[in-house]
Amino acid sequence: MGVSSADQSATVAGAGYRDADSLFRTKPISNIRNVESNTRKLIDDKKEELRQLIGNRYRDLIDSADSILSMRSSCESISANISHISDSIFSLSSEGPRLSPSTPHPNPNRVKIYAVACRVKYLVDTPENIWGCLDESMFLEAAGRYVRAKLVHQSLNLMSNSGSDGDGWILSKNFPLLNHQWQIVESFRAQISQRSRERLLMMDKVIIGRLPIGAFADALTGAAVIDELDPQQAFRLLLGSRKSWIMQKLNACGFTGGSAANLDGSVAISVFCEVMKIIQVTIGQVGELFLQVFSDMPLFYKVILDSPPASQLFGGIPNPNEEVRLWKEFRYKLESIMVMLDREFLAKTCSSWLRDCGREIMSKVNGRHLIDAISCGHELASAEKLIRETMDSKDVLEGSLEWLRTVFGSDIELPWSRTKELVLEENVDLWDDIFEDTFVWRMKVIIDSGFENLTRVVNVAESVHAAAGISDALVDFQACLNISTSDGGVWFVEPNNKKASLFPSVKALPKGNPFQSSLDAYFGQEASRIRDAVDSCCQSVLQDLLCFLESPKASLRLKDLAPYLQNKCYESLSAILMDLKNEVEQLHTGLLSVNNEVQFLPSGAIVERSLFIGRLLFAFQNHSTYIPVVLGSPRLWVKENMISGSEKLPSMLTHSRFWMDHLVSDGPGKQMLSSPKRQTSLATAALFGVNDSMSPKLEELTRTMKDLCIMAHGLWISWVSGELSAILFRDLREDDGLSATTPLRGWEEMTITQEQSGEGESEMKISLPSMPSLYISSFLFGACQEINRVGGHVLDKTILQQFALTLLEKVIGIYGDFITNHGSQVSEKGVLQVLLDLRFAADILSGGDSNMNEGFLKSSMTKFSFRRKQDENKPRSVIRERVNELVNQFAQRLDPIDWLTYEPYIWEYERQSYLRHAVLFGFFVQLNRMYADTVLKLPTKFRVKCNEVFHSPSLQIPSHQCSCAVLKECS
Repeated sequence: MGVSSADQSATVAGAGYRDADSLFRTKPISNIRNVESNTRKLIDDKKEELRQLIGNRYRDLIDSADSILSMRSSCESISANISHISDSIFSLSSEGPRLSPSTPHPNPNRVKIYAVACRVKYLVDTPENIWGCLDESMFLEAAGRYVRAKLVHQSLNLMSNSGSDGDGWILSKNFPLLNHQWQIVESFRAQISQRSRERLLMMDKVIIGRLPIGAFADALTGAAVIDELDPQQAFRLLLGSRKSWIMQKLNACGFTGGSAANLDGSVAISVFCEVMKIIQVTIGQVGELFLQVFSDMPLFYKVILDSPPASQLFGGIPNPNEEVRLWKEFRYKLESIMVMLDREFLAKTCSSWLRDCGREIMSKVNGRHLIDAISCGHELASAEKLIRETMDSKDVLEGSLEWLRTVFGSDIELPWSRTKELVLEENVDLWDDIFEDTFVWRMKVIIDSGFENLTRVVNVAESVHAAAGISDALVDFQACLNISTSDGGVWFVEPNNKKASLFPSVKALPKGNPFQSSLDAYFGQEASRIRDAVDSCCQSVLQDLLCFLESPKASLRLKDLAPYLQNKCYESLSAILMDLKNEVEQLHTGLLSVNNEVQFLPSGAIVERSLFIGRLLFAFQNHSTYIPVVLGSPRLWVKENMISGSEKLPSMLTHSRFWMDHLVSDGPGKQMLSSPKRQTSLATAALFGVNDSMSPKLEELTRTMKDLCIMAHGLWISWVSGELSAILFRDLREDDGLSATTPLRGWEEMTITQEQSGEGESEMKISLPSMPSLYISSFLFGACQEINRVGGHVLDKTILQQFALTLLEKVIGIYGDFITNHGSQVSEKGVLQVLLDLRFAADILSGGDSNMNEGFLKSSMTKFSFRRKQDENKPRSVIRERVNELVNQFAQRLDPIDWLTYEPYIWEYERQSYLRHAVLFGFFVQLNRMYADTVLKLPTKFRVKCNEVFHSPSLQIPSHQCSCAVLKECS
């Protein structure tokens, strides 16, 4: 009960005053009146509260009194009824002795009444009897009691309908509630049927198969009796209940939120094992319940047909002759429908049931497949192992061991095999019928998922834009040339600082290894990440597949899954390559836009992005660990399978293509893989059985990678060659030395002594250029510097050849334009220098044209190129012809006799320059080495014998034979 605010104020106001006198003495009249009003209000509130309380309690008191009176009336009525029933029972018991058969003259009416009363009592006792049987799970006994009660009721109906008015009068007068009682008994039929079927649906919660088969036999026979089922229907009822067991197990695990990710793989595996136990126990119990072996009656027939004598079933009923007759008719009918099931029918029905169960097990549960919870091949292999162990376990069929021992006469080591032999009559493999196709399908889904994850991890467009690094700062060519070699050129060292052996090691290189460090530095962080992501994906998927192949079904799975894995790998990599191709095409368009002065990106940035794509493709092509393994021969997977069981799969060799070629050749690698000393497994045996041939997709993929790599470097080639040629053209036009009439710097003077008949000896001194011009050397050195910056000797030879060819075409174009527009300004000395420069550049860059190589070598070693006869059998090079034509154009600006004199010496000086620069320009020279037999230093004096001398306006020139002798002596 709360206290009002007025009450509180009154209490506070009067807290310091004990009586009215003190209040009047201390307070003014206004305060006294406030206290008075508050006190009166408090009194009124208390009165109202008390009135409400008394009113509510009064109504409750009246209701309680009425309830007590009603209870008293009900108790008195119940007491009177009980007394009446007691008196009636007492009167019946007191008259019983007079109804005894020993009485000489019993009253016929009383005998009839007693017989009817006993049958009515049987019906009255039936519900309690049935309840007791149901509570004790005695379903067959409950069904039998119901049937007997039905027969008793039928007997009573016969008595009332027999035509005797007395019997009908007895039932209607003394037992008016008989029909009501029978309705009560009749209602138990549905309960018995329901409880029997519920018992069949109720599986053992602890260990499946440990509950005695007798309990299921009792429930099954009870349902058969109460529902009047024949053996086929009872058999199908049993199989249907066991299928419900399977569904209970599947639905019990469930999926949270409709996702398999919320279900642990171990739970799914456990469910599969439990389902296998249910199937095996069911097949075993089907055999024990329905299969007749030899002369023994199956348990189902034993239980349902076993019954005590009919006279013992109707205790308490005098002269139950009619009931016994009806019971025998019922038993005869029951025995007539209880026909032994045919063994073939049992086998076919069980096989069909197995297939149905397999479809249910592998179908969707709550919208998801249960097997989706198994996320990798290792878990699939573990699931298969546990399921097979469950199938072969002796404990699963422990409840049927006694029956099997009775059938075969000895202890059974493989109970499931014996059970299949008896019941199914065929070599049924539960794994093949239920799990194999679904597990293979799941493995394909895992493979798909692995490569789908790769697609999400690798975003080519983002990587190309993010990995440009310093490219945004490279706005011009000079900025690229200024980059230090520590930021560019890559020079790899041999792994472990040892000479590479023919058969490389498969040990993974440590992180601090110089080779691995140089490799990572060349590729860059982003390219290495993408390559590692691809390798990791291929490794993970391959490991999953190899784990899954550890099965008796390894050979069949390998035929299906190996091509599937290779196709998926090929499709994923092809998608990445297609994205890279699109990026290269966009960069090519951007570079053309820059050349056309349309704003896109700085040229340096575009080229650096194209080089990133080239390095990435180079990494895929030559330094990927698992691309050649996955797409190669499946026999290579043997090594991965061996390693995966003991340690983490290592990186294969850096040079994967050499590794692949060596393994598939008849070398020590192949002998090692096929050695009988190697440990074998199911997967290994299957892998050794496949065809030892590489997938054509690997060759196609490698070819595509190479073409795209060349295409990506083509942008760099185009840009660098254009920039270098622009510098060369500018320096060539600004070279004042080409118009000089005196020998230039770097020229050498030689003395030629001629012996003429009749005239003695004469000496002739000539000056010729002995080295190329500075801008030609700078042009070639700049190209080599760019090669070193973007990869050095790790660049593909085809790229270097294309670069050399493009540079040579640029040189031909520059000198062709120079002789056309500025040729008149060049002196004789300048022409000689230009000829040496042009031939020197052509020799250095000759590796770019395979048809040009031999021609240049032959033309340089021939004494007089103008008079030599072309070999018509050799292919003609367009570039070589253009160079020769340009040389002829410059040579025509000299006096022919002078040029015949200078030609052998100037070409010899050019060959010497070539050899002296072979190391400096080694990137180009390695493509086509020339002049191996040329001396590095010419003598400065020559002695020539000549019989005939030609004269020219400027100096004496030896004849053709004399020049040949000089050249021969010099060589």
